[in-house]
Amino acid sequence: MRETKTVEFKETITNTFLKTVSAFANYGGGEIFFGIDDSGNVKGVSDIIQSCLDIENKINDSISPQPDYTLEVQNNDSVIRLTVKSGLFKPYLYKSKAYKRNDTATIDRYIRTI
Repeated sequence: MRETKTVEFKETITNTFLKTVSAFANYGGGEIFFGIDDSGNVKGVSDIIQSCLDIENKINDSISPQPDYTLEVQNNDSVIRLTVKSGLFKPYLYKSKAYKRNDTATIDRYIRTI
């Protein structure tokens, strides 16, 4: 497996994944796999239950409006798959910015307000 426009790997859980959640909700959806490095190697996530709670809390507290997503534990309880659906109430903002995917990178998209 490798990263694509709709697949992102995160070895650890840091706030940077929230930009990708915004991008996936704004543009067609996608999946983020926690516990996998950029080369596609499974590293695993420690304390899987707490990690799922952390991901859920970060999304609910940081993305507005709240996107539609699911969390699933995979690979013998060592990898978390976050599936973000394309949203109905765009734009989805993280820190007052909307994001989009550009190949395998997430970039901010300038939103003009009137």
